[in-house]
Amino acid sequence: MKEEIKKIEHKFDAHQQKIVDELLKILDDMQLGDDNKLEGVLYFSLKLNKTSLQDIKNEYPENIYSTIEILDKLDNINFSQQNEEAENLRKMFFAITKDIRIIMLKIAFIVTNLRFSDELNEADKKALARSIFTLYAPLSARLGLSGYKTELENGAFQIENPEKYNEIQTEVDMRFHKRQPIVERLKTLVENCMQDLGIKGKVYGRKKHIYSIYKKLNDHNLDNIYDLIAVRAIVSTVPECYALLGRLHSVVEPIANRFKDYIAIPKPNGYQSLHTTVKFEGFPVEIQIRTEEMHKYAEYGVAAHWLYKEKRSKQDNLDIRLAWLRQMMENENVSIDELANSLSQDIYNSEIFVQTPKGKVIYLPNGSTPLDFAYAIHSEIGNKCVGAKVNGKMVSTYSTLNNGDVVEIITNPNSKGPSRDWLKICKTSEARSKINSFFKKNMKEENIKLGKTMLENAIREKGYSVSKLLVKKNLDEILKYYNMNDPDEFYANIGTNAISAKLIANKLAQAYQKQIQKEDLNIKQENTISLSTPTDKQIGIKGLNNILIKFAGCCKPMYGDDIIGFISAGRGIVIHRKVCPNVSYFRASRIIEAYWKPIVAKETKKTKKATKNEKTQ
Repeated sequence: MKEEIKKIEHKFDAHQQKIVDELLKILDDMQLGDDNKLEGVLYFSLKLNKTSLQDIKNEYPENIYSTIEILDKLDNINFSQQNEEAENLRKMFFAITKDIRIIMLKIAFIVTNLRFSDELNEADKKALARSIFTLYAPLSARLGLSGYKTELENGAFQIENPEKYNEIQTEVDMRFHKRQPIVERLKTLVENCMQDLGIKGKVYGRKKHIYSIYKKLNDHNLDNIYDLIAVRAIVSTVPECYALLGRLHSVVEPIANRFKDYIAIPKPNGYQSLHTTVKFEGFPVEIQIRTEEMHKYAEYGVAAHWLYKEKRSKQDNLDIRLAWLRQMMENENVSIDELANSLSQDIYNSEIFVQTPKGKVIYLPNGSTPLDFAYAIHSEIGNKCVGAKVNGKMVSTYSTLNNGDVVEIITNPNSKGPSRDWLKICKTSEARSKINSFFKKNMKEENIKLGKTMLENAIREKGYSVSKLLVKKNLDEILKYYNMNDPDEFYANIGTNAISAKLIANKLAQAYQKQIQKEDLNIKQENTISLSTPTDKQIGIKGLNNILIKFAGCCKPMYGDDIIGFISAGRGIVIHRKVCPNVSYFRASRIIEAYWKPIVAKETKKTKKATKNEKTQ
């Protein structure tokens, strides 16, 4: 692997090699393996256009190519929306990233970029600072990478507010320089206490970092920030931590309400340490006491745990402290080894996160298209959509979007609007609703014509004459039923499928039959179809007799319609038209074959007379 890295490094000039060396140093500190270092160098080479994704795919294993492809996609996340989109951007980041090592690699690149940020233009510096505050600093804190979190926050703060940064740094340096002798004497005191107790370890002095002080200045002045200067003691065991704490409290005065036991109750990210503030030579100074393992975790978080976890399967206390990470990835049932090896479960597997070119994050169902995206932005953008670019490349508006895609919709103000085919392609109900709304509002004349044609065809399919059924009296009754006054509105609703043409044809036929009965013209022949209200005696159920039968109110089946039976709970067999929209939701196991029984016509006076005449002739 080292040979592979050297082979790539030959492509870099002296300055580029300096950047790569810095990146590799960070990856070493994070304790990432050789594969990750190769991925880091390859990705740096890709960003410099010294190689291509296709070359990497052809020359290296799939897992390495996949990591670099994800890193490249992460670069497309746009932070221009700043804090308004912070939570959405974090969700988007985790939806794209499936392996914790990729997260560490990305943070390593951000830290490297920050260390060389003097070479960036002002716009790129500001973008880097926004990405740090929005995502990478909170993420580093969540992973327990406090050392890098501090560096990222300080660096981003210096970019965004250099005057305030320099002001605080000057003041802190002055106070630290002034109190340096006090800190040294306190360090000696702590070392003496450790010696008295037979504890071996190290003692350091440290300044609170600039951005942390800046955040506290809203509530305090510098004199009231007790942990401005601190002394840290690193020992071997937990009992030694508490023994040293007790010894220190016996020789220096602790300040009330300034003691925190993060060993007994760790922070949510797993951080552990004892914190106490004491008054020493008239000044408040914070003392932190922790074990070597706690210190490594505080600096490097999850990464510090990997080296000695890879060959173990038994859980320990640190595994339990890392439960937040499993919960964050919604993968709670795996061991820590599996977690460290690969977070392969996508936490947002039912939805995707894509961005506008300006950085707004849009949530869409898995399988969504650019058309769904367009309508999610605005109805008019969807209606005028004529094409789309995904990650800068032209694609079909019917193509499937993926997590992290940057989507740009191409519109044409002269477009006539959506096609009816779009209703079959769009994944979201929102898009389909807006398309139907367009047809209803903007294509009324076409819908009126289409509605008339659909109703006339439905009447003919029932075997009736349009001129006999579609008379003013019958139409007025139908309009009254639907609470409408305008026939054009009625036909437009049929044209958009808001009202069923076949259902209206049935109602008109029923009304026509009633008129015939009133005029005593109901001369039925043996196979005449009666469209009066059907009864259960007219229904046959295959294989069953003497069973309760009801007719569905949703589709109102009439004699002669193609029908099916639905076995309901407690209501017997419910008869539906086969074209009823609700049938698609029924379980196949509860559908039963049903049919209309033949009707034997009753003889009227007129039919008897006609029969007698026939016989006489």
